[in-house]
Amino acid sequence: MGRAILCVLFVIFDYGLCYINLADIECGAQSFRNARIVGGTSSQPAEFPWAASIWRQGTHQCGATVISDRWLITAGHCVCNVFDTFYKAKQLTAVVGFTDISTSDRNEALSSIVPHPDYRCKKKTNDVALLKTIRQLIWSSSIRPACLPQPLDSDYSGQLATVAGWGFTHEDRGIGERPNVLQKTDVLVVDNDVCNDWYKSQGSKVRIIGTQMCAGHESGGRDSCWADSGGPLMTKNENGHTTLIGVVSTGSGCARAKMPGIYTRVSRYTEWIQASVSEDTSRSSLRWFSGAR
Repeated sequence: MGRAILCVLFVIFDYGLCYINLADIECGAQSFRNARIVGGTSSQPAEFPWAASIWRQGTHQCGATVISDRWLITAGHCVCNVFDTFYKAKQLTAVVGFTDISTSDRNEALSSIVPHPDYRCKKKTNDVALLKTIRQLIWSSSIRPACLPQPLDSDYSGQLATVAGWGFTHEDRGIGERPNVLQKTDVLVVDNDVCNDWYKSQGSKVRIIGTQMCAGHESGGRDSCWADSGGPLMTKNENGHTTLIGVVSTGSGCARAKMPGIYTRVSRYTEWIQASVSEDTSRSSLRWFSGAR
């Protein structure tokens, strides 16, 4: 009973900025006090304690973000196999709590994979999925949840955000490397209309829609890249809480001028995320009470 109460969905108002916490501890808080990412630098231990690595067949495949003690969020295409169907939960694992994933001594097994109901493999829209771990995550300085944005929140255009991942450092995989240490870089959130104009100016037919967002730099140089998919695009408010505003989704190459990275806009899916986690929590509570009787 107490556990179910702790999992109630909280809406927090923080100096005029609001966010959603799906966990039973403070979200978006770092114990760190002081990407692969193109043009980035190595993050420090516990700098992004919600960053997670999704593994398949013993190696990193995608990024993810911890949002509660049983749930992570990633990109929909990260849970698609070569046959354009979804992986079974037993085929993927998650590494949480490690900045250097080569030092991980435990992979979290998954009990379920929940793609967005409107996502289809090889499609760019609704590119988001939830992962549930079998084991309850134990909070520590190196494992914390990120906050979620309010539904239909600000578009964040013009704000500086941070993207983090273990993907390649160059779009040419023969030149770049895939590091073991989590990389990070700052990118500017670009208005969708501006982003569409930029892509069009480069001869691209890519169109950014409302459930997506762009982040990068007009001159290029810093961006997410291959194997960063599913990882977090984050902003931090004035009180130090980090909110997950985007999920690495797609783009044209990596770090090209006027071709910023394209992200799934999390605020458009907050209600679905809340409903999915809440429904699962309710089912678990019912099973627990049934078992107790």
